[in-house]
Amino acid sequence: MFVKFKILRPTRSRQLHVFIFLFLGILSQGFAQDEPRGNRAMADRYAQWAKDTLEMGLWSEAHSGLERAADFADVSSDIGYLLALTRVHENKSRPSVLEALNLALLVDRWVIYNAELARLLKAETLIALRFYPEALQELSLISKGPKQAALTLKALANYRYADFRRSMREALDIYPRETEPVRIFLNFLSNEDAAGRNPQRDDLDLLDIVIRRLPVLIQYDPELAWMAAPFIRDTEEARRLVMSYRAVNKPSLQSIPISLKLGVIYEETALDELFNSSVNSFDIALLDKVWELFRYENNLAALKNRLASFTGIITEDSDKDGIPETTVKYYKGLLEYSFYDVNQDDIHDLVIFYEAGVTWRGVALLPPENSERKQADILWERYPSILQVQVDEAKFIPRPLDHFYTPVRFIDLLGSGTLFPRWDPFNPPLTRRVLVSQSLRVERPSLEFPGGIEVVELEQGIPVRAREYVGNLMVSETDFLRGRPQHQLVDLDFNGKMDTVRFFKKEYRQMELEELWNFDRIYDRVVTVNDWDEL
Repeated sequence: MFVKFKILRPTRSRQLHVFIFLFLGILSQGFAQDEPRGNRAMADRYAQWAKDTLEMGLWSEAHSGLERAADFADVSSDIGYLLALTRVHENKSRPSVLEALNLALLVDRWVIYNAELARLLKAETLIALRFYPEALQELSLISKGPKQAALTLKALANYRYADFRRSMREALDIYPRETEPVRIFLNFLSNEDAAGRNPQRDDLDLLDIVIRRLPVLIQYDPELAWMAAPFIRDTEEARRLVMSYRAVNKPSLQSIPISLKLGVIYEETALDELFNSSVNSFDIALLDKVWELFRYENNLAALKNRLASFTGIITEDSDKDGIPETTVKYYKGLLEYSFYDVNQDDIHDLVIFYEAGVTWRGVALLPPENSERKQADILWERYPSILQVQVDEAKFIPRPLDHFYTPVRFIDLLGSGTLFPRWDPFNPPLTRRVLVSQSLRVERPSLEFPGGIEVVELEQGIPVRAREYVGNLMVSETDFLRGRPQHQLVDLDFNGKMDTVRFFKKEYRQMELEELWNFDRIYDRVVTVNDWDEL
């Protein structure tokens, strides 16, 4: 992914790139002179350069430089912290962010930054990954402050409700002018309301404090006006707050439902704002809320029509933590692609591509095997029936309309005909064992003949025969008995005759079902047959 920056002074840009080139050249020259790569002074200079580059807004350049200098993180915690920062900005995976931060904290040698900043970023990353106890453990090692309090509240809001309410009261007492705890609390009440749970007595007491301070707090965070409006008993006061917010701010899409409910905007205005071409991205929960608030048939029909021709993105945040697990791209009402990040680690568990709105190809991460996750490239014949699945260089091919894989279920958005592919958490995962057991054959490049292909025929996942082809010529055939290779006929000189016989060793290692097709080539003896009838 390339990130473009608008530089108003081209000469300065050229000078910067020349500087980066010279700086990296100096480093490599130093290494060529046998200077230790762990040189602390050099690492500190690099960290300062990266910091200056970030301050100029050149995140991509800084990230590239820091990745090349990642070895410096062994002696400079600043390098590790800066690398984590740029990985966050460049949307790299959250495990890679944690990796950089853990090394920075382990090295514990700081010049520009400090360990508390690293722990704050680590806690924020852990919360995004839903590792709430681990995040709270990190936060317990940090001196108290507004940021530490806000992150603690975020973790507790999803983990321990009783402690959340106690910590919220403490945060409101210690940091009365901070807006982040208030925003977290109002989001918490909104999620509780969406789940059909009534606020507890402690919630109402905290809400009284928040509403009393609201005139001051909205000066620092204007969006608190519409966020608090659903919980204000005085309808006229709530309406005045929302009207004031909309009069002087660009309205947030999330403010549309309360604006509709209070009569601040008309349904036509809500439609225009929701499908604003400059945004063209919203959460499916927002769409449902707007639909429920519409009263006029003509506007309900207009909403359906807008969806039927929608070009843009619809997301779904199933746990309502502000990080969507599902992202779906549309073009004129038809599906283009969708991707799913179930555990929110910024690594897609599944990506599906659509042709004219029809599911045809997907890329899925298989469950870990020996701490390694393989990627499967899926072709559907007619969803959910699989045509073939490729893992590494092996293609697993089932019988027609025999192997079904249904990772998503399609729902019709409000009867518009536009489909939303929702992740199905109850669908069994695709594993290598499932692929093998459902396959009629496995195809892969020949291990012996360059440019050739090997086809392993299976019955209920157990190999019965393997053949290798070079072009249209079959050059080897292996027979199996109860999944074990017995002997192999080979045409080594490509004359169309299988005149070499290889017998496999009787002693054979124990293998799992999913490994049998990938048999070992360990031979007991090899025989050359002069008379074909001898076979």
